[in-house]
Amino acid sequence: MSKRIASLFGLAFLLACSALSAQEWRGKARIEGTVKSTKGEPIAGAKVSLRWTQSGKGGPDVTTGKNGHWAYFGLAGGNWDIDFEAPGYETRKITAAFQEGTRNEPIDIQLEPLAQTEQSHEELQVAGHKISKETAAAIEAGNAAMTAKNWAGARENYQKALQEMPDYAPLYMSIAKTYAGEENAAEAINWARKAAEKDPQNANAWKTIAELELSRGNLEAGKEALAKVPAEKASDTSYLNLGILLYNKKQPAAAEEAFGKALELSPDLADAFYYRGLSRIQLKKTAEAKADLNKYLELAPSGSDADTARELLKSLQ
Repeated sequence: MSKRIASLFGLAFLLACSALSAQEWRGKARIEGTVKSTKGEPIAGAKVSLRWTQSGKGGPDVTTGKNGHWAYFGLAGGNWDIDFEAPGYETRKITAAFQEGTRNEPIDIQLEPLAQTEQSHEELQVAGHKISKETAAAIEAGNAAMTAKNWAGARENYQKALQEMPDYAPLYMSIAKTYAGEENAAEAINWARKAAEKDPQNANAWKTIAELELSRGNLEAGKEALAKVPAEKASDTSYLNLGILLYNKKQPAAAEEAFGKALELSPDLADAFYYRGLSRIQLKKTAEAKADLNKYLELAPSGSDADTARELLKSLQ
C-alpha cells in the first residue's frame, strides 16, 4: 500500500537504481520472524517477499510454517522492502535494514483481516449487520479478486456490496486498496477519505491517507492525517517521508523529531539515521549527527547514501 521514499531532493523522492544482477542481493545476513493475525493467531502459508532496495527486484520469497514462523539465510546487508501477504488478510509492506555477521532482530508482523461475512443462525451478517446473500457473495468475490490482485474485479464487487451497506467504512477502504494496487494514489486517497467520513475513528483510513499524501509530497495533508493515527498503528514510512518533506521545507528541528519517531517504530531503519544525521548537521548538533551517520553506515555499509555519509563524516572531523 505504501510508497517508499528513498531520495532526499525533490518531491518525487525517486531513487535511480543501476541494473544489478539477480545474484547481487545474496550475502550472509539471516533474518526471521512471525506472521500473525491481530488476534495473535499464527498465519500459516503467508507469503513473505523480500526485495533488496538496491536492485528493486532481486530477492527471495518465503512461506510461513504452521506456527507462522519464517526465516531466510543468505541476504546482503542494507535496506530491504518486505511484503507480507495471506489469503483473507490485508497485505502489509515495511522496510527493514539487515546486517551481515551479526544477529538481526526478528520481524513480528500482524495482518488485519479483509471484510468478511459471518453466519448467524440463518442470517448473513457483516459486523453485526444483516445483509443479503447477494451482498455476502459480492464481498467474498471481492476478497478473492483482491487476493488474486485483480483490482478492477475486486472493486466491482465491493461497489456492489456498497449498495446495501453504504455506511460500512471497511468497504470503502477495500476499494481504496484496489486503487492503491493500481498505483492510482489520487483515487486511493479519495476512497480512504470516504471511509474516514463514515468512521472518523478508522485508524487504517487515516494511516493510508497519511502514507499516500506524504509520498506525494503533500506535507500539510499528510501531517493532518498522521496526527489522527494512534502511535502504535502508525508506520515508519509515514514518519520517514514526513521528515524528508520537513527537511526540504528547511524545518530541520521538526524533521529530526519525525525521524526519531520513525526510529521508535523501526530501530534499525537505516534511512532514518541518515536523514536525521543531515537534519542534525543543519541544527549544528555535530556529535549527534556523526553518531547517526555512523549508525547508517553500520546498518547499510553499501547503501545508496553510504558514500555521501562517509564524505560528510570526513567534513565533520
